[in-house]
Amino acid sequence: MPFAPDLLFHETLCGPMALGNRDAGPPARHGRTTRLSLHATIRIDSLEDFLLDPEHVAWLGGHLSFPPLSKYLPIHEGHFQLFSPSDDPLMRLMHYDARFEHEERTYFLSGTKFLRDDPGPDLWMDTTRLLTTLHEGHDERGPVVAAGVLSVGVRELLRLMASMRSPGSGPQALVRFGRFFLGNLWELYA
Repeated sequence: MPFAPDLLFHETLCGPMALGNRDAGPPARHGRTTRLSLHATIRIDSLEDFLLDPEHVAWLGGHLSFPPLSKYLPIHEGHFQLFSPSDDPLMRLMHYDARFEHEERTYFLSGTKFLRDDPGPDLWMDTTRLLTTLHEGHDERGPVVAAGVLSVGVRELLRLMASMRSPGSGPQALVRFGRFFLGNLWELYA
């Protein structure tokens, strides 16, 4: 019988990337931009292990679309971290890492969402904006190819929620994950 993960979902993040820019801030002020799309599949093999791990690491697969390289770039290795700790006790991180290849060169995409309750309404922006850098090489130490901000819109968020499946554990895993997710948001922002 094939292995069935405890939780599986799909997330699409898109946005402008400034070529040659080293700063993952808004790319519009850095000149020429190109749209990058990350079509991620997140797989949590054991929800119990995921919840006990302080870094909350899951497998990330899927593909990217970045026209300067290719419209279809399969991810060879990736990781997703949800509500992992930071140096600031009032902030948690969502982190996306994806390694892929194009024309015998290795590239590494690194993106982070910074979850922290700042003055004013910021929950939506914090949970939907991914500050992103694209590196040549196997990790973040490689030269920066592009940087920018990817985001999830309302339509993509609804698709993400509709894609959530629990082939290995059934509906109780979805409930446990929902409690974990909403509980962390409550703790950070309420």
